[in-house]
Amino acid sequence: MHTKDRIIRQFGITSKYKGYRYLLDAIHIAAENYDECLKVTKDIYPVIAHKYGVTKVSVERDIRTVIEKCWDNNKAYLQELSGYKLSRCPSNSEFIDIIAYKVYCSK
Repeated sequence: MHTKDRIIRQFGITSKYKGYRYLLDAIHIAAENYDECLKVTKDIYPVIAHKYGVTKVSVERDIRTVIEKCWDNNKAYLQELSGYKLSRCPSNSEFIDIIAYKVYCSK
C-alpha cells in the first residue's frame, strides 16, 4: 500500500466513497509534480475527470466530500500532517498539498 493510501485510510476513508480514488489520483499528480506550480482546477481536475469519464465539477465535489469526512473523523491527525494550526476544514487544494508534501518528502 502506498503512503498516500495509508494516510487517507488513517482518516477512516475507504473506496466506498467515489472521491477516494479521485483524491488518491489528485495527490499522486501533485506529489509527482511537487516542484511545479500546479493549479488544482486547471491541471488536476480535468485529468481525473477525463480518466473516469465524469465532469470536473463532480471530481471537485466528490473530493470535497471525502476531505470533509477526513476533517470530521480525525482533525488531530490532519493537524499533525499539516504542521500548522488548522482552524477550519482545509480546501481541496490545501488538503491535496498537505498530503502531497508528505508523500513527496517520504520518497
